[in-house]
Amino acid sequence: MKQIQDKTYREFADIKHHIGTLQSQQLSDEELSLLYERLKYQFTNLNQQVAVTQTLKPSSEPQPIHKRQKIKRDKPLIQQQGKSIALPKILKQPSIEQRPKKTKGKLKSAHIYQANVLNRELRLNPFSDLPTILDEDLNKGVNNLIQSGFIPRDVDLGPAFKRGEELLSISQVQVQNPPDKNKYYNTGLSENLSKYKVAPQKQAVKQVEEYSSSFVERQSVPREKIQQTKVVRKAKYIIEIKNGHYVPDFNYQIRHFMIWGGIMHIIKKLEKIASGQLDGDRIAQLAQSQFKVHLIDLYECYISRPIMERLYILNKKQFSVDSAIVKIQATVRMFVASRKYRHQKRIVQKVIRIQKEFRLKQTYVYTINQIKKNMGQLISTLENRQKQFLLEDLNQKRIEIHIPSYSIKQFQRLSMSHFKNREGLQLTRLFALKDPNVSIIFVCAPLQEEIMAYFYKLLEVAGINVEGRLFFIHPENINRFPQHYSLALLLYLSPKAIHQISELIKGQFSYIIPMRVGREEFLIAEYLKTNIYSGPYELIEKYSKKSEAIELFRQLSFPVAPEYHKFVSKDDFVDKLTVLIMKNLTVQKWMFKVDIEFNGRGTAWFSLEGVKQFIEIKKFPHGIEFKVLRELVQTLLPIKTVLAFPQMFTFEEYLDNFIKNGGIVEAYPNAQKVQTINIQVNLENQGTYQILNTSTSIVIKEMSKVGCIYPQNVLNLNVDSLIQPLAEELYKQNIFGYFTLSLLSFNGAFYTKSLKFGLDEYIGATILATAMDTDQFTYIPFVYHPGIAEQKFNDLFIKCRKEGISFDIEKKVGTLIWLSDQIEKGVLSLLCLGAPKKAVKLTTDALNFLQQFGGNIMKTNSHQKQDTFYFIDIVSRLRQLNSEGQQ
Repeated sequence: MKQIQDKTYREFADIKHHIGTLQSQQLSDEELSLLYERLKYQFTNLNQQVAVTQTLKPSSEPQPIHKRQKIKRDKPLIQQQGKSIALPKILKQPSIEQRPKKTKGKLKSAHIYQANVLNRELRLNPFSDLPTILDEDLNKGVNNLIQSGFIPRDVDLGPAFKRGEELLSISQVQVQNPPDKNKYYNTGLSENLSKYKVAPQKQAVKQVEEYSSSFVERQSVPREKIQQTKVVRKAKYIIEIKNGHYVPDFNYQIRHFMIWGGIMHIIKKLEKIASGQLDGDRIAQLAQSQFKVHLIDLYECYISRPIMERLYILNKKQFSVDSAIVKIQATVRMFVASRKYRHQKRIVQKVIRIQKEFRLKQTYVYTINQIKKNMGQLISTLENRQKQFLLEDLNQKRIEIHIPSYSIKQFQRLSMSHFKNREGLQLTRLFALKDPNVSIIFVCAPLQEEIMAYFYKLLEVAGINVEGRLFFIHPENINRFPQHYSLALLLYLSPKAIHQISELIKGQFSYIIPMRVGREEFLIAEYLKTNIYSGPYELIEKYSKKSEAIELFRQLSFPVAPEYHKFVSKDDFVDKLTVLIMKNLTVQKWMFKVDIEFNGRGTAWFSLEGVKQFIEIKKFPHGIEFKVLRELVQTLLPIKTVLAFPQMFTFEEYLDNFIKNGGIVEAYPNAQKVQTINIQVNLENQGTYQILNTSTSIVIKEMSKVGCIYPQNVLNLNVDSLIQPLAEELYKQNIFGYFTLSLLSFNGAFYTKSLKFGLDEYIGATILATAMDTDQFTYIPFVYHPGIAEQKFNDLFIKCRKEGISFDIEKKVGTLIWLSDQIEKGVLSLLCLGAPKKAVKLTTDALNFLQQFGGNIMKTNSHQKQDTFYFIDIVSRLRQLNSEGQQ
């Protein structure tokens, strides 16, 4: 038993040396006392076990030492700041204990014993009972006890072995006077220690003297030797290699206890190089470094210049080669890393841009889908209301909301000259008040008092009482948005104006009468909870396209011209045009029409008349080769194609627009006189229809419509037989309202051309003429003369009366002139009531007067891409029609 006690005391004596570095943690007194009481308990428990083993009789078979035995006893507790900590148990020690034998040779690891891990019970439950301590655990040292959980990690073990007072007390004082300071030269640590006073305590004076004297002998160097040594740099801690062997330094070992294995590895290399003084901190840095230690790094550990110079001379070649290799490698790696970084940076920038574009696309698609979804819900709600509207009787009192708006695409509105003035020229709708059951809410821009007074006078002439039946609504935000916004869109963006309309129609039967139906009208109708005097928007938009209308005409067996309208690309356009020419060699002119355009804006024609190559090809119709004819068509197409509005497009732009928006190519009749006939129809909500009037278009530039002559007398046509099947087919698809059917008349025959839906300016003129009890008139809705803008409003009408340009109130015959806005705009409309020939003469006289009043103007090349109708072209065409009528 005495051997076990001696061994345990020796173990704790060794522990004190290994845990000296833990004293710097400055733990609290309570923690130190706790550790002391715990270790004291271990010794007491050990003595108790020894006494117990002496009283027991020896058994026949020895008990295994390594087996753990559970001893049931009360667990002593130690109180620390309100916490109870159970102390570990120490079982019986083996009878014979031997220290582990020292291994010969080099150690393969930094420690002798493999440290145990924390007990599994403690890992799962930190508050469970502490395990018992075996002699095997004690042999592995204090670090193993901490790792295994026998000793808490936050406990400082140093003060547990403190006996008596401290050996040394350290305070900063001046050791010697300045004159005696140079007696000895202390390098490294001795210089730092010279700043402190070593004061031995009473009980340990002898120990301090022995320790300090041995320390000074080992660390101090005579001054004569130091003067011969050139110090490269000052080192905070100096160690020394003498005669190829390291001089042990216990303080340096304790200071770097955790990395001592790496330090010894470097010191072994330094022993093979040279003897001398070394920088201990530099060696510690190399030991902690994760990179490979090179020879030049080892040379930097020496602090004396002669040694470094001698080493450099001996290894100069190796230094230069190594430095060159290191420099080359560093440079190459730098460029490789830089190139890789730039490449990765470009990739990251591209990825970021792609991500932004993708997210933007996702947001855009999501927004569009949400808008479509909301619009679909609104339209479905409105369609349900429209189905109920089909059953309403229009002979009752009602309110008509007139919105004369060009609800077309934005690029079309931007390319329309005087867009706002064209929307303001439809005051002729007011004459729908001829029906006593009708009240009108007219949406328009603010009008001049002279224009309002002029139309009130005309309404009085027509015998219409407007008191309490006519209301003008002006959108309050009409001047806050761009000029190309349609009137319906401006109304939708003007909540006060919409609120005024809702107050006027509250509790009354009402509906909207549009000009060109768009989504804005449907949104307004949904907001006002009213109906639209028109069919579904999708079907209206579908049959407004010329190609879709042709399909409908062919379905109804209406006569149509040879045509084709399904084009995919420019090459496909040339191929299909070549096929059409091969099948119809007698056709001299082919018309190109863009689906969504109107009034000749998207019209062009390709003429083969007078082309010698084509004349030669026609002589041999059965021997025509497709490739030869295609090359001829492809060559002549940009040369022989004439655009109705060349200021709007070049040929390439027109062809791109044609392919993008769709269009139709149809044959133009080979006749001297080809005219366009228009049939105006009102298809009511209950399926009955009314033919309002027929007219002949006044056309310039082949297909550009500038006016109409009512009624048409060109074609002897049974209009009812043509309109009835068309009206029935449209009504089957819930389409009703105002529409215009256009025909192309030649040599007593005709082709059906197109459909146009909505109450446009020409139907408005018919309503005015009907209110004046006549159906014979000539109407030009848009006349622009820049010279008129320089005149005054009153001067215009005074000179009109002097020149005989007037209207007979009693006979209701004559010329009506009205402005859309201020006279400074130079835009006006002409409507001449009378027989066709007389109406044409009145229109010609009025145009001659306006030319005289505003002055002669010439055509000018405008850089704006707009559908400008030149005044001189309109005058020339009317003069030609007047001369033909006089003959």
